Amino acid sequence: MHVIRLSRPAPQLQEYVRYYGERKVRLHGAVVVHPAPARAASVLEFIFGDSIKVLVVEKSLKFASPRAVVVGMQTRCNVQLQLQGTLECFVILFQPTGLHRLFSIPMQELTDRNYEANSALGPIVSRLEQRLGECSTFEERVRIADEFLSRRAFNVRCRDGISAAASQILVGGGDARIACLAGNAGLGIRQFERSFIQHVGMRPKLFARIARFEAALDSKARSSTKSWTDVSHEFGYYDQMHMVYDFAEFTGETPSNTLNRFEVLFGAQIKAMRSGAHSAHTPGDSRLIL
Repeated sequence: MHVIRLSRPAPQLQEYVRYYGERKVRLHGAVVVHPAPARAASVLEFIFGDSIKVLVVEKSLKFASPRAVVVGMQTRCNVQLQLQGTLECFVILFQPTGLHRLFSIPMQELTDRNYEANSALGPIVSRLEQRLGECSTFEERVRIADEFLSRRAFNVRCRDGISAAASQILVGGGDARIACLAGNAGLGIRQFERSFIQHVGMRPKLFARIARFEAALDSKARSSTKSWTDVSHEFGYYDQMHMVYDFAEFTGETPSNTLNRFEVLFGAQIKAMRSGAHSAHTPGDSRLIL
């Protein structure tokens, strides 16, 4: 059994958190391998039950993930997650600047890295981890996370130009003109890029490419009849080969092989998307990035 559920945060948190996720795994001897491609989001993950093994592909190094781990934006597929036994994971997937705004983290220090959450975000996360571990349902964990993050958000200043720009890139599937975004934020292009790196974790052009890759994969997954050529045109790639190059850079595989892997991992979710059977609690922008 491998089940994934998603839920929206409370309305006052939606500018910080895209969604909460739960993964339940019940495997008897089998191992599920979950590649971790480039991702235009940072996450805070809590692992209960058996541990997740992390394989660093380039170094052939394997280690157990911390029980509470913060993972920054990813620019390539450099690790694989190996799931085995019995485990539950609760994931908070942030808006592009959400983690920075809530915890004042310089996001470039997290890019392509992961850290034990208590050391990166402070001991307050230990209390959250304990309370989540005491919960028996996903709904309870969502409520606890909402309460915790609402307290963090209480003293956060209003949304700024960088947050608005990053959200526009994400919602638009990477379709954005950097000069226009900088102008809307009231910044010169160089100042905008420096601030974007600090608040998001990477340059805006790279973030836009990863957002477009995610949107392209999601669009193809939602349609059993749409061709990859259709997808490349839909998201403004110069031609299909340019899309193939992006997939190779961000996943290490072809578009079709990438989709095949995610169809194994997200089979029920993809089936629901294709049939239009969405839950009222399922985020519309969830994409296949948990």
